[in-house]
Order: sequence, then structure tokens, then C-alpha cells
Amino acid sequence: MDIKRIISGGIPIPGTKQQGTSETSQLDFQKLLQEAKINNKVENLPAASPLSKEVGEIPSDPALAVRALNILAGQSEVPQVRSQGIKAAENALSLLERYQEAIADPQMTLKKVDPLVQSLSQNVNDLTSLSDQLPASDPLKEIIREIGIVSMVEVQKFNAGEYI
Repeated sequence: MDIKRIISGGIPIPGTKQQGTSETSQLDFQKLLQEAKINNKVENLPAASPLSKEVGEIPSDPALAVRALNILAGQSEVPQVRSQGIKAAENALSLLERYQEAIADPQMTLKKVDPLVQSLSQNVNDLTSLSDQLPASDPLKEIIREIGIVSMVEVQKFNAGEYI
């Protein structure tokens, strides 16, 4: 908006008394609203950029635009690694939960629990490799590291025979 139009009284300011009848102020408002719509259309037109000429049109969806820019910048691996890290962390937590239930069950033998421990050990290796691919500032890296530590401690306890 133009500040000069506001000061000169061309645009009504909320909380102040305007001169004139309600008819004229409403007409002024409608006129200003239409002008704003026209100006807004002109201001919001996308500018042609070298990127849009080289790659094609940039998507109007912000998520798609960010993904396209990340791919162009060579950073597409980070969101994919984060997604894989989240899935691996969920899988590890699920394995830990099943492991806890198996250890708590007096009917369950250690031979039956061993495949679960082996899966947990493999999951720790997967978590470690995914964690190494994440940036140091990523909070998911710390979460994955902690899940890996808890999982590895349980694997070591099982292998050391603490549950015999």
C-alpha cells in the first residue's frame, strides 16, 4: 500500500473517524479493494528466471518446489536418508518392544529369542550407517544414536548370558 494515500485520507484507517457519508466511504472502499486486487495480480505474477528456462516451470506447490530445488542443488539425499532413518528407528523401537515382551515371557526360550536379537543387531548396523549419512546438526542423528546404543546394550547383555 502507498503510505501517501493513507496519510491523505484516501484509505480509511480503522479506529479513526472518516469524513463523508457511509455511502461514499463504502464506494471508496470498493474502489480501493478493486485497485488492490488488480495491483496484487500484477505483483504476484512469477518472474521469469534462468532456472525456469533451464528446467521448465517450477511447481506451484511449495513442497514440490522445495523438493525440485533440493534435487537441483544436489541435496535430495538428505530427505531420503531422514525418511529411511525414521523408518529404521521405528523398526528398532518395535524390535526392542518385542524383545522386551519375549524376555518377560517365562514360556519363551532363549533359542526362540535369539533370532530377534540377531535382527536387533542388524538393525543397529543399519542405524549406524544411516546416522553417518545425516548432517551433524540434524536432531534425528542423536535420536538414532541413542536407539542404537540401547539396542546394542541389550544385544551385548543377551550374548553375555545375563538372562540365563
